[in-house]
Amino acid sequence: EELLQKDIDGMIIEPSKSQIYCNHLGLYKKLEEYQIPYVFIQGYYPQMMERPQVLMDDRKGGYMITKYLLEMGHKDIIGVFKADDTQGVNRHKGYVEALQEFGILYNPDKVIWFYTEDRSMHPYESIRKMRNESVQMDAVVCYNDQIAREVIRALCDCGTKVPEEVSVTGYDNSNLSYSDGIRLTTIAHPQEKLGEIAAKLLVDIIQNGTKDGRNSILIEPEIVIGNSCRRRENLDN
Repeated sequence: EELLQKDIDGMIIEPSKSQIYCNHLGLYKKLEEYQIPYVFIQGYYPQMMERPQVLMDDRKGGYMITKYLLEMGHKDIIGVFKADDTQGVNRHKGYVEALQEFGILYNPDKVIWFYTEDRSMHPYESIRKMRNESVQMDAVVCYNDQIAREVIRALCDCGTKVPEEVSVTGYDNSNLSYSDGIRLTTIAHPQEKLGEIAAKLLVDIIQNGTKDGRNSILIEPEIVIGNSCRRRENLDN
């Protein structure tokens, strides 16, 4: 509302809780009424999926990181994903796709869903509960590096060694990907590149308008190998 009162030519918007129905459609309609173009970055609301957007291919990223674990001999892979944004949902889709490709039956009981409000505790507590209940796991695919750190903390608190007993992967290749001697295997998330592309796209729309009513740019993911995973077939157990 404050921005609408200012003399602006365009906006780059990173939506919050993008998997949940947007309650502020009226503000977006005002942007369109005032002919102020906007570009979504790192997510979009389902009811506005036709709007210009710059995204990571999160489905492919989730697929790549899970496939890497499967090729390393892992079979009991826990997934930890964020339920209220499109990144989490798409990374989960890639996780499921990789399991199916390797002939492993998808088990919803081995997937932990968390929300923005409980991200600091729910993944940690859920992993600890699984370990205490002796749920089979040899790897954990995490929504991002921050969650991966909480998962590693939970495993260590249960006396489980990473990666000797359980491998853990992250996503984003953030500053959190390296800590306490563990360098996460993760997916690179070039935030500056995404911002640069979004800015160029917005300037192009301001100057030339949209093309065919839609501008969508998908960035290819890239895996970054660390030391947080270990090949399972080389272990005695």
